[in-house]
Amino acid sequence: MAEALLGAVLEELVSKLISIAAEQTSLAWGFQKELKRLRDSLEMIEDFLQDAMESQTKEKAVKRWLTRLKDVAYEANDVLDEFAYEILRRKVELRNQIWRKVLDFPSSNNSILFRLKMANKIKDILKSLDDLNNLADQFGLQQRAIDRITPVPAYGGPKVETISYPDDSNIVGRKHDVSKVVDLLVNPKDEQIVSVVPIVGMAGLGKTTLAKLVYDDLNVKRHFDVKFWVCVSDHFDVKRILKEMLEHFTDDQISIPQNMSAMIKKLKEKIERAKGEKDQIRYLLVLDDVWDVAKWKELKDCLIGVNQNEGNRVIVTTRSEVVASAMQALPNRRHQPGRLKDEECWSIIKERASRGCLVSHELELIGMENAKLCQGVPLVAKVIAGIMCNIEMSQGTWLKIQNSDVWGSIESVLQLSFDHLSSPSLKKCFAYCAMFPKDYCFEKEQLIQLWMAEGFLGSSMEMMDTGNKYLNELLSISLFQDVEKDTCGNILTFKMHDMVHDLALSVSKFDTLIFQENSTSTLNEFFHIRHLNVGCDGELLPRMLTMAAPKLHSLFSEIDVFKKLSITFTSLRVLKFVGSNILELPTSLGELKHLRYLDISKTSIIELPKSTTKLYNLQTLRLLGLRRLTIPDGLRNLINLKHLYFDRKPIQPVLIGNLTCLQTLPIFFVGSEKGHRVKELGSLNELRGELRIRDLRHVRDKQEAHGAYLHLKEKLCKVIFDFSWSNNCQEEIEGLQPHSNLQSLIVRNYRGESFPSWMFKPVGDSNTGLLLLNNLMELELINCINCESLPPLDQLRNLQLLKLENLGNVKCMANEFYCNESSDSKNEVIRVFPALKKLTLVGMGSLEEWTTMETTNTIMFPCLEELHIFHCCSLRSVPLMGQCSSLKKLCILACEKLSKIGDGFTTSTCLKELELDYCPNLSSIPNLEGFSSLLNLSVFRCDKLNVVPIVGSCSSLEKLSIIHCENLSKIGDGLNTSTCLKELELSFCRNLTSVPNLEGFSALQRLKVVSCDRLEIVPLKAPLPSLKEVMISDCPNLKPIPSLDGLSSLTELTINRVGEGWSCLLPNMLRSNKFV
Repeated sequence: MAEALLGAVLEELVSKLISIAAEQTSLAWGFQKELKRLRDSLEMIEDFLQDAMESQTKEKAVKRWLTRLKDVAYEANDVLDEFAYEILRRKVELRNQIWRKVLDFPSSNNSILFRLKMANKIKDILKSLDDLNNLADQFGLQQRAIDRITPVPAYGGPKVETISYPDDSNIVGRKHDVSKVVDLLVNPKDEQIVSVVPIVGMAGLGKTTLAKLVYDDLNVKRHFDVKFWVCVSDHFDVKRILKEMLEHFTDDQISIPQNMSAMIKKLKEKIERAKGEKDQIRYLLVLDDVWDVAKWKELKDCLIGVNQNEGNRVIVTTRSEVVASAMQALPNRRHQPGRLKDEECWSIIKERASRGCLVSHELELIGMENAKLCQGVPLVAKVIAGIMCNIEMSQGTWLKIQNSDVWGSIESVLQLSFDHLSSPSLKKCFAYCAMFPKDYCFEKEQLIQLWMAEGFLGSSMEMMDTGNKYLNELLSISLFQDVEKDTCGNILTFKMHDMVHDLALSVSKFDTLIFQENSTSTLNEFFHIRHLNVGCDGELLPRMLTMAAPKLHSLFSEIDVFKKLSITFTSLRVLKFVGSNILELPTSLGELKHLRYLDISKTSIIELPKSTTKLYNLQTLRLLGLRRLTIPDGLRNLINLKHLYFDRKPIQPVLIGNLTCLQTLPIFFVGSEKGHRVKELGSLNELRGELRIRDLRHVRDKQEAHGAYLHLKEKLCKVIFDFSWSNNCQEEIEGLQPHSNLQSLIVRNYRGESFPSWMFKPVGDSNTGLLLLNNLMELELINCINCESLPPLDQLRNLQLLKLENLGNVKCMANEFYCNESSDSKNEVIRVFPALKKLTLVGMGSLEEWTTMETTNTIMFPCLEELHIFHCCSLRSVPLMGQCSSLKKLCILACEKLSKIGDGFTTSTCLKELELDYCPNLSSIPNLEGFSSLLNLSVFRCDKLNVVPIVGSCSSLEKLSIIHCENLSKIGDGLNTSTCLKELELSFCRNLTSVPNLEGFSALQRLKVVSCDRLEIVPLKAPLPSLKEVMISDCPNLKPIPSLDGLSSLTELTINRVGEGWSCLLPNMLRSNKFV
């Protein structure tokens, strides 16, 4: 399939060279004639391309012609790139001379030498192109125009992330599978230290998706103290698996040992540390996509070594029955997910292909037939849905998919999705992903920057926008999946299915190579390699690098390749070092004239060479996680730099404001010295994404703050102000007004007495009620300890997340906190915080009063889903519950004076989780009536609480925990409707005298009753087929539970210091049950 990409590469590359040659004509000194000839030759070659691509499958000579053309095109690209580099070099040189007030014209000898060198190179390329044109005539290739088909775009409008792509949270047809695997994990009947649960099935069936659903399951989270996920793939490397398990605890590569025994020791220490106050700890390890088990015993010994407690589990996903049998020690412990039903496949396709429109009966029939052809394989359904989403919604186009010849295999369907990509550049972007290992977690910004460095996105300032469009199209047809977003909905990371990764490897196999210990590559493969990922050392490596170096465009390496060969990487665009084995960069780094992307993050490098300042083409520089790195003066010469990453103040370049092309600068440290003042941000108006400004204490006044010109930076989405405990910042913050496009604002350590006026400043002179920051979706105010009141934040009509933390002087949240506008009509409904989904109050030590707006036409918090109130020690009441109809989660912790939670709890029918902890003055809570969605009810350390008033149906309740409620005497009778209850814990409730009848609780798995001195009866009645763990301790008056006798599922039983009658019950139980 690599031939499919070859034509795409050539078509795009030749078009690009024609464009570049035309652009350079006026800039090249004395080369106008040669560049005109170059352009003419390239246009002639392009006319042959389509015929050549069609003929290559039949004639090997034509295929070799295309390969040679690609090499020549890359060489021509390098030559034109040298012109661009020379222009940048002279521009920097002239600018530096002006700064030094010395004008020193370039040596004429140097100019002549450069022209001679370029003339010879262009001459050679023209000769090669003439030869290729002559050969094309000899082969009988026809010159013809290339027709390009424009598909229905997968995106539109100026906002690049509004595209529709699959919702990974909406998984179809796997609920039963999840339940079954969870049961195999948390309800064992063995005494092994490590046992394996294989998930076995064909490719594309959703084994990894199922494992992820299990991994995130609430019962699994409760059962296992530590969880690890490792993608094993083709090479079962024990050392790498242990290393990735350690990375769960730290991303500091330097601190991870290289020795296997040291790894085991450190991992054991980390796991032991996670135990806390528990007697034992158990972990879950997922080994995804396992193909080989030769080293399974070695790994299992290591896993036993890191934790010798019983109950550790390993989930293995594999296509191989042999692998599953070899790793599974116990019978009946594997799971094979079945195929989806045809209607389930159609639901996947319909959701995407319909684009939210009504599907006609005729289209429905065609769609159902397409769904049947998916044969129950979810991956096929998702990919077909993506293709149908990007074509015209008509009977003809849908029938064309149905009648295509791709239905024989998953690989053919994936190839069809690749063929439907909208441009040659996009195909190259997809193929480039083969540089990364399977299950790699792609960072959106990083991948787009790599595409940009390779020239796949053109050469304008809008390359990032183009990259976002390409990414969205790949998402829309499910070539990417498992999307993670930030709080504002912007894409952060994503992954690629292993079969899609196989497709990327296939279409790029003549260009891309991953060199690992188990690589079977031959030296002949390295002549045409453009993209190389070196994961290990070896005897073959120096020869391989020597052969590949002159043509390499991208190099990822975990070893120091510069020590392996004497020649340089003359065409390199991307250099990415990985791991602590990299100690230094060569002083000749600046000779890499084409380099556009340099990443040395998390290595052991301590110095950036002086020659780095000559990398004038550099677009991206990543310097994260480098503890001791020093940088040279002169990084301001990198005038083409667009993306700069660092996380330590000493790494920040002086006079960063000269880098006027910068688009990404995640952090800026304000200093008092020249070249580090806040005004350096003033000229960086192309900044986008996130900007964190630290040490704002060094800003002297409002005028200096205004010099950052944040109000002009319209592409910034998120700004974080960190004042570092400055005492003089009231005036300064007024000068830091951001642009109205801002989506997220965080203010930390601000010590002014009031918040800046621009936070509640109206738009222009309008009377619409809209604020300047009306686009704000997230707001956090943290450690603003001197502020006494809050601005009317309700007027932020799009605000979805609000966090107020350690605002120690705020005593009241009342009318000034809400909208001040009044309605013209008495009947008009006023919505307060109309979009807010999550509200968090933390450490509001002086907050005493929280009131609502007392008007009949007011709806408070209509969209609020989560309310968290932590450590608000003076707060007396929470008044909002009657109006939060969308509330799903309520957590209140350490509110010592809280005595009341608002009435009208019954309107919160969506509530799934209610947690109350350390509210010693809370004497009552509203009736829990009609809470049909409630899953978890936890009440801890509420000493004055008399009753937990479950008075209506709580039919979905799965976990009830009441602990350290010393005055509690009763639980509402509504508990007897909670037949889905899985866990019941009553501990240290010394005045509890009775529990409602628990008849028919067939789902109950765990029962714990501890230190309930006055409790006499726990009215459980058979059948209790799921009950597996029982702990009853320090209940001197508790009578035996007859229904415990003969329970077949019981595996753990603890009975200690209980009333009379238990001793005669135990022998029968012990005879009929096997206990862990």
